[in-house]
Amino acid sequence: MFKSQYELKQYFEQNPDPLNVQKNGGYKEYTMQEVALHNAPPSICSVYNGAVYDITMYVNCHPGGAKMLEKVYGKDMTGLFNRFHGYINIDNVIGPLKIGYIKKAPTVKNPSSVFNIPHNFTKPKIMKK
Repeated sequence: MFKSQYELKQYFEQNPDPLNVQKNGGYKEYTMQEVALHNAPPSICSVYNGAVYDITMYVNCHPGGAKMLEKVYGKDMTGLFNRFHGYINIDNVIGPLKIGYIKKAPTVKNPSSVFNIPHNFTKPKIMKK
């Protein structure tokens, strides 16, 4: 579709919501398992710092070529991106392709309930010889 980042950037200027994310209710929450299902054309997603991006229309614009991005199809690209492009603000490149965020793991209010530890549990005494 697009052959360069310049072409894609021009498209974003004319179409600030290219994937109709805002039109369809805004950002959604995804699990990494859901992202992993989008690991090949026609639907390629990746995660950066907890944000999920549909990078399908970007892959052919990558200066290193689409092949370089295959390592991050359906995966978290944070470490790899920071290693090679840590100086780049990702939102300036693919910001409009953000579709949501990774679901946060639920927090446990009472950790003892996870392990079925009774509330009146006391630490065992160590016997000395």
